[in-house]
Parts: sequence; C-alpha cells; structure tokens
Amino acid sequence: MSDKRAKAREEQQLSRTFHCLADPARRKILALLREAGELQVGQLGRAFSMTQNGVSKHLKVLEDAGLVARRVDGRVHWISVSWSALQPAYTWLHFHRHFWNERLEAFVDYSKQQTSKSGKDKP
Repeated sequence: MSDKRAKAREEQQLSRTFHCLADPARRKILALLREAGELQVGQLGRAFSMTQNGVSKHLKVLEDAGLVARRVDGRVHWISVSWSALQPAYTWLHFHRHFWNERLEAFVDYSKQQTSKSGKDKP
C-alpha cells in the first residue's frame, strides 16, 4: 500500500474516532468500560435512560470505528475497549498539545491584562 493511501486510511480512522468521542453517550460507554474492563450489553443498557436498541446503536458506531470489541459467550455479549484503537487519537492530541497550551497561556495573559485595566479605571 502506498504511503499516500496509508495516510488517508489513518486520517479516516482518526475522524471516525473523534466522531465517536463527540457523543456524550459513547464517551459514557467508554468510561464505564474503562472502570469495569468488560461489561455485558445489558449492563451497559441499564446505565442509560435509553432503550436497549438505543444503546445497541451507539455500540454499533463504536464497533464500526474499532473502539470496542465484542465477545460472545453463548447468548451473552461482552463489550470491552480496544485501547490500541484509541492510540492514534491520543498521539494526535499529544502532538498538538503544545500549540493549544501556548494559545491558552496567551489567552490567560490577555484576560489578566484586561482585568487589570478594568480595575485601574475604577475610582
């Protein structure tokens, strides 16, 4: 596979990961799985105020992105996080962290200056 094609696949996977993480319900599912390690689909369903069908739709999105794995034991479906699939997103965020930190520090400095100026104008 060419480097260009591999890079395009990586970008597509990164987009799918961030799409999954953009939804609060899917983030909650990942948080529950992080704490428990592995949960039955029914256990995840009870943690939400939505139908089992709704939870299943979120799990499908997470599975399609490769962020969770399903293990079937008879009629019981167990879900766990695929940590290696989250690594590219972590790497991307870590790489860009210094840029955001610089911008946030500049914003804090600007905010302090504005607060200081508004305080001096008062009698």
